[in-house]
Amino acid sequence: MKSANALPEIVEFPNETLLTRKQVKEILKISFAQLDSHISDRELPRTRMNGHTFVYREDLAAYIQAHRSDGRSPSISRMKQEAEAC
Repeated sequence: MKSANALPEIVEFPNETLLTRKQVKEILKISFAQLDSHISDRELPRTRMNGHTFVYREDLAAYIQAHRSDGRSPSISRMKQEAEAC
C-alpha cells in the first residue's frame, strides 16, 4: 500500500518528453542567450507552461539533425548535388 505522501510514478514518453532550457543549453553546449536567440528566431520550437519554457525532445533532435554537416565545404557539397542531379 502506498502512503498518502508518495510521489506518483513518472512515465517517460520518448517523443513527448519535455526538456528544460537548462537541459537544452547543456546538450547543445551553448549559452542561455544563444538558446533564447534560436527560440525567438523560431529555429527551435518551445512550449510554455506555468511561466517556464520547455523544448520537446523530438524538436531538439530535429534541430540537431537539421544542423548536421558532413564536414565538407558548402561549395563541394553543392557541386556533388548538382552532379548527381544530371
